[in-house]
Amino acid sequence: MSPYLMSTTDLAVLSDADTASVSSLAARRRASISVAQAEQLAADRLAVSLLSEFRAAWSVGDRDQMSAVMLAAIDLDQTSPGSPRLMDEIRGLNTQAAA
Repeated sequence: MSPYLMSTTDLAVLSDADTASVSSLAARRRASISVAQAEQLAADRLAVSLLSEFRAAWSVGDRDQMSAVMLAAIDLDQTSPGSPRLMDEIRGLNTQAAA
């Protein structure tokens, strides 16, 4: 929703959330994870999201969306060279399984 269409009460609630306290469990979890691990988790979530988006586009035959997802998958593969390649997963969807 646009902030221009919100009432002042709604805007105040949003700004209050900026200073909300974090639970002790979330604080411990944040303290025990490194920046590299957090970035890897975000990349993994993005890969899963892209793969399911590709499957959805493939099931309806939306070639434009499939191409867009493949380009995003190539970009993701290039930014994280040490992790499994998403394009291999996407190509595997078109490959006949060995009997």
